[in-house]
Amino acid sequence: MRTGTTHSKTEKRSAALRRSKLFPTLRFKKFDEGWTKEKAGELCECIVPGRNKPTQFDGDIEWITTPDILHNSSIFNSKSGLRISKEEAKRVGSKIVPKNSVIISCVGDLGLVAIAGIELVINQQLHAFLPSKKVDYRFLMYSITTQERYMNRVATKTAIRFMNKNNCNSIPVYLPSLPEQQKIASFLGAVDEKKKQLTQKKVLLELYKKGIMQQLFSGKLRFKGKNGNPYPDWEEKRLGEVMKIPKKVKPIKFDVNKLITVKLHNKGLFKNERTESLKLGATTYFVRNKGQFIYGRQNLFNGAFGIIPEKFDGFYSSRDLPALDFIKEKVVPGFVLFYLSRKNYYDSLESLASGSGCKRVHETTFLELKINFSCLEEQQKIATYLLRIDAKISVLNNQIIQIQTFKKGLLQQLFV
Repeated sequence: MRTGTTHSKTEKRSAALRRSKLFPTLRFKKFDEGWTKEKAGELCECIVPGRNKPTQFDGDIEWITTPDILHNSSIFNSKSGLRISKEEAKRVGSKIVPKNSVIISCVGDLGLVAIAGIELVINQQLHAFLPSKKVDYRFLMYSITTQERYMNRVATKTAIRFMNKNNCNSIPVYLPSLPEQQKIASFLGAVDEKKKQLTQKKVLLELYKKGIMQQLFSGKLRFKGKNGNPYPDWEEKRLGEVMKIPKKVKPIKFDVNKLITVKLHNKGLFKNERTESLKLGATTYFVRNKGQFIYGRQNLFNGAFGIIPEKFDGFYSSRDLPALDFIKEKVVPGFVLFYLSRKNYYDSLESLASGSGCKRVHETTFLELKINFSCLEEQQKIATYLLRIDAKISVLNNQIIQIQTFKKGLLQQLFV
């Protein structure tokens, strides 16, 4: 009887233990033990910044604030270049955060997580965890990354959300064995490294494009024609000589799903998804066609312009986003677009704006703008060359998006 009772109790304890263990969806081979639920504050010591801000920035220890945190990366320096001494840190009640500590944002933009690549000091908007031997510091960073929803839930709901020390230390950490932690951290680290490499390539290509555009449109770099002969000198013309105001056509049957908008800083055209805030009845919309140049009257000088692609053919915009036709036999549209796309150039177009309150650049004013034109054949070569660079940038951007999506899926499956 006793034996049976003991056996029954043992089975219940084993069953309870199994229920207390947690298992992720995706596992590496040779790992099959359950995970335990812990709290970040129980696995780590924590460093809470002092309330006083340093006044002397003449030391050699990096002073880190939220803008210095690149999510799921390592922090090595302050973008502002601010550094303090150990004496100043002690004076304001701040502790030195050791290398390999995990730092999280706890005010405003919650959920940013990074690793201290060196010794540093953090400000009041950050919180640091010093991992114990039970947890790999890289694993801890990725684990906390998966708890953004939890952080938003426990944060104090004020004008600016924030987590206090107890909130930060209560963040759940689901813990496997140390070897499995290291395996997961190394794999995700390789994914992040790949994304970093792609991002660096994209940045370098964008810098190259910026430099080559300056040379092309200043005339310092020229293409040559057949047999290596130079093209004719560039000629100054009004945009009105190569573009014109089209006949305004209203949609026959208005479709709220066919509104387009132009993003700032050459970010292109997008379907307007924020139609609920628009006063549709009070605004007149006009049909726009593929190949037209479209711009924001109020934001031409903020890079709000582009050429309408085929997918938006027949969509609409208001009079504040006018469209202009290119006179195809006189100009290569891509040449004009790239000419205007240089930030230092479109910034200067603010001088064209007029009116009280929100100043606008009207079509007639825009068409009076004078720019330098090469011959059509050279225009085409310039546009084609820059479009090829854009295509390479687009490929890199898509690869970065894909790897971000891949990583997001991994985080959901590799963690409980």
